[in-house]
Amino acid sequence: MATGMEMLELYQREQLVARYELGGRAAEIGRVEGCDIVVADPDIADRHWLVMRKHGTVVLFDISGGKRQRALEHPLPLDRCVPIGRHYQLKRVTVGSAPPPRTQEPRTEALAILRLSASRYLILIGRGGDARRLRVGEGPIHVGRAADNDIVLVDRAVSEHHLRLEPCEAGLVLRDLGSRNGSFLNGVRVHTAVVGEGAHVRVGRTDLRVTANSGNDGNEPTMVAESSSMLQVLGDVRRVAPLPWPVLIVGESGTGKEGIAKSLHELGARRAQRFVAVNAGGLARDLVESELFGHEKGAFTGALAAHKGVFEQAHGGTLFLDEIGELPLPLQARLLRVLETGEVRRVGGESAFAVDVRLVCATHRDLRGMVQDGTFRQDLYYRIARLVIELPTLRSRPEDVRALCQHFLREICVELGPRELSEEAQARLVAYDWPGNARELRNVLCAAAASAALRIEPQDVDQALAKVGGPLGARQLSEETLRRAVEEHKGNMSAAARALGIARSTLRDRLKNVA
Repeated sequence: MATGMEMLELYQREQLVARYELGGRAAEIGRVEGCDIVVADPDIADRHWLVMRKHGTVVLFDISGGKRQRALEHPLPLDRCVPIGRHYQLKRVTVGSAPPPRTQEPRTEALAILRLSASRYLILIGRGGDARRLRVGEGPIHVGRAADNDIVLVDRAVSEHHLRLEPCEAGLVLRDLGSRNGSFLNGVRVHTAVVGEGAHVRVGRTDLRVTANSGNDGNEPTMVAESSSMLQVLGDVRRVAPLPWPVLIVGESGTGKEGIAKSLHELGARRAQRFVAVNAGGLARDLVESELFGHEKGAFTGALAAHKGVFEQAHGGTLFLDEIGELPLPLQARLLRVLETGEVRRVGGESAFAVDVRLVCATHRDLRGMVQDGTFRQDLYYRIARLVIELPTLRSRPEDVRALCQHFLREICVELGPRELSEEAQARLVAYDWPGNARELRNVLCAAAASAALRIEPQDVDQALAKVGGPLGARQLSEETLRRAVEEHKGNMSAAARALGIARSTLRDRLKNVA
């Protein structure tokens, strides 16, 4: 046994009776079979204590009563006996090489491990937009039909006290509490299992899903989300980030594809190396090859010095190729060759050299449709789409609009000073369709904040939508806003249109249509 291993010593009337290894997950103490430490003591409940690590130390959580009693915790210091019942005491010790009298390993029937701190998790209860969310803290979470559970389920197929989720170093420990119909992890019935992000737990007729909390600790890219669909995407990002495989991000313009690419880099094994981004659709066609693969001095007119392409620049790190669908077919073939061989040859160069990058591509186009009509190579598609992340549009997740508004306002206030958004203005923003997604929302907020005083009102939003949102933004202006603008300018249609930021003919036609 390794020197310095932490153990739990169980004493009965001051006599050592057993030792248990203190691992990374919680240990349950109680009288029923199935607990990690089974103790026959009249003062100990069927399931009474959880021994858990917290902030570098170890504590005892009382789980024998309701939620108020479960909030109680007791420190378990080194080399000091703590009573856990009428006749039993528990001591945390550090042991050397001497073998313990008896060691009991906790049972784990299924594993799905992701090494993230439990505070980064959310539990999604239910499906779709109606799903409830519960943030995982540092204590256990009880699930069942009884009112004293942390997650109370109105489901007759669920037991009064069905299961418990316990934070641990490897994720969350799912522990079935002897339920009538069982607990299922990813379709498999389990008694005890370590679960991580992306896990699907089924209890009775209710779905529980473990996903990432969108809170930011300052070390990762900020991705703001409250909707179930976007939280699921962020869970996928965390799950695939450590993998070396190529990722294809698909989504409309403005949905945050580059932010997802940066998250994949920052959460992956290459975060200490460079993240290089290039928009393939924004490069001049005669310079795309040079930008991607580099060129030697004198390779073409104007090549006055050697140039490193983005593959070289990103060597050891992550290369993000945005709008990959805009690459012309000849360069698609060249890119495919680089991905197959792992080697790059500069334009005008005589030899190739190895490059090591994690490739992340993005597009707003339907690449599979382009494969069918021959404008995108099928073999390249299957090279870059080993993992696919699809981003939902902002109009499909209105729950995120409020959170994004507050996030963008914090950024805006740094430059413009304090601004707040009235409830009516916020409701106007939530009701809008956002064809430009989050990027358009940010631009509209910037325009509204620039024209408003301390408080952004609905008319500020309407004017910003008209200016930034284009024709669709004009259609979203309410009848009340249009009429009020005309009244304020004493019937002067031209002046009212200028104030609203729309054409006079547009204002005239809108008023005619609503008359």
